[in-house]
Amino acid sequence: PAGLLEVMRKFSGQESLKSPNQDPFVRSHPMSSDRISSLQERLESSQFRERPDPPELIEAHLRMQGKLYGFLKPYTQTFRKFPAKDTSIRARYARAVANYRRGDTGQALREVDELIAGDPDNPYYYELKGQILFENGRAREAVAPHAKAVALKPQIPLLRVNLAQAMLSTEDPAFQKPALEALELAMRQDPEITFGWHQLAIAYANEGKEGMAALASAERFYRSDSRRDAYIHSQRAMKLLPEGSPGNFRAQDIYDMVKPKSRGDIIK
Repeated sequence: PAGLLEVMRKFSGQESLKSPNQDPFVRSHPMSSDRISSLQERLESSQFRERPDPPELIEAHLRMQGKLYGFLKPYTQTFRKFPAKDTSIRARYARAVANYRRGDTGQALREVDELIAGDPDNPYYYELKGQILFENGRAREAVAPHAKAVALKPQIPLLRVNLAQAMLSTEDPAFQKPALEALELAMRQDPEITFGWHQLAIAYANEGKEGMAALASAERFYRSDSRRDAYIHSQRAMKLLPEGSPGNFRAQDIYDMVKPKSRGDIIK
């Protein structure tokens, strides 16, 4: 809780700034002195006031910082901030991502393999390895690390989507069924992963299930707020799927949500 109070005090200093210069959080969550005083009172009585953060949470936070820095900053800036002499996990993670982004696939894979050797139960290292391989045209090699990531963290649907994408990209018939099953489960776990619906449409099309492929596309466009495309694909799904089937009912739901409300309504 002490960290929360520190953050609130930092934000409170922005209240004197003009609106365009303020952090958006300050405008939506004003840091009044009364709020900070109330937080201070609660902090004084908190049983966690002097309790340090667990080391494993601190380490996880540092890993997150390194990964995000590597992906969000120019790779030259990453190498300046995390030079080779910095052997921390955060720095090695950041450099692995930076090398991948600058096209040094060999070095990026070596660095990820070193991270895996030090922490073989971290699913996100395998995810990164799979991503590096996949985006460098090595889809078949990407299947194994993505599968390992799913095995270590089966409750994360995005990992399943990554695995299925790699499987489908190989165009190997042996991967068709497991890819479809992985995508169906992932979309039940988190239907807001729009890219997952795109992959599911591909998997259904490969099976010759054009109605389900149209429904998956309708879901994709509906959830990405592309009403015109959702309208088109939901109509197609309604025509292709048997009346009374769950898929047909879902296509009707999407159609009803995106159809024009009146003759003058324009679908965008």
